[in-house]
Amino acid sequence: MSVALYDGQYSFRQNELATKGIQHGGHKMSAEQAKTFEASPFMVKARQQEEYTSRLTSERDKLRKQTDRDFQPCDDDFTAPKAFDYDKGINYYTVLGVDEYAPLEEIKKAYKKLSLLYHPDKTSGLTKEEQEERAGVFIELKNAYLVLADQATRRQYDRDRDSTTAGSEVNGYQRRKDRVPFDATEMMKKIQEHYKPPGREIDVEVLCKLEKFFYGGAKSVVRNRRVIRDFQESYEDKQFRIDVPKGAEEPFECKMKGGDMNLETQTDMLRFILKTKPHKVLERHGCDLHVAKELRLRPDAHLQPFLSTAVNTVDGR
Repeated sequence: MSVALYDGQYSFRQNELATKGIQHGGHKMSAEQAKTFEASPFMVKARQQEEYTSRLTSERDKLRKQTDRDFQPCDDDFTAPKAFDYDKGINYYTVLGVDEYAPLEEIKKAYKKLSLLYHPDKTSGLTKEEQEERAGVFIELKNAYLVLADQATRRQYDRDRDSTTAGSEVNGYQRRKDRVPFDATEMMKKIQEHYKPPGREIDVEVLCKLEKFFYGGAKSVVRNRRVIRDFQESYEDKQFRIDVPKGAEEPFECKMKGGDMNLETQTDMLRFILKTKPHKVLERHGCDLHVAKELRLRPDAHLQPFLSTAVNTVDGR
C-alpha cells in the first residue's frame, strides 16, 4: 500500500509563483520566467491600472491648482507619513460638505463651522443618546479634517481612491459606493430649513369606505407636490400612508409633513381629514350604524307577541 503526502507549503509556493511571480526559498525567476510573467494578463492589467491612476492624479492636481493657488504638489507627498490612517472607502469631502478640489482655507472654514455645532461642550442640555450621537459625528468631522487639511495625506487618500476607480474601469467591475457616516451638506440644509418660519397647513379631505373605519387599516393617498432642489423647482408625486385605527371617530384627522416646498418658509404641513363614503345599506351617526329598511307587516301583526326581521351589517354582509 502506498501513502501520498500533501505538501501544503509546496502548494502555497506554486500559487504565489503563478499569481504574483513570487518564488520562495531563495530561488529567483529565470529571465524567461520573468518575461513570461511580465506578459501575463495579471501584469498587463496592473500596468493599465497604474497608468490610469497616474492620469487621474495628474488631472486632479491640475484642477487643484486652479482652485487653490497655494497648492504645490511634489512626489515626496506620496512617501510622507500620514497624518491619519484614513479609510479610502469613506468620502471625507462629503463629511465636511466641501468639493473634492476645495482649497485648504475652505476646508478649515467648513470644519470650524461644523465643529462648533457638534463639539462635546455644546451638548450639555441634550439627552445621553443625543450626546453620544453628536460625539460620534464630531469624531468623524475631526478625522475628515486630519485627512484633508494635510497635503501629503490628502494626496495619498485621493490617489488611493483614484486607484480604486482605475481598477474598476480596467477590470470591468462596479466600484463600491462610498460610506458616508455624516453628510455635512444635508445637515446644513436641515438646519437652515429648521430656522425658516413654518409653512402653511393645508386641509386635504379623503373619503374612505365605511369598512375602513369599522375594521381599521391603512389608506394610501397620492398627491402632486412642488419640490425645490438647488433652487430648481419641479413637481413630483408623493405617496402618503394613513393608518386608520379600528373604530376611529369621524372625521379622523392626521397631520403629516410633505406638502409643497417653499423658498422662504418650511415645507407645508398636510392635515388629512378622513370621512366615510356613502354606503349602500348603512349610515353612520357618531359611533352608531343605522340601517333603513322597509318592512311589510301581516294584517294580524298587532296580534303577534313580537316582530323580527333580518338586516345586513358590516360584519355579516
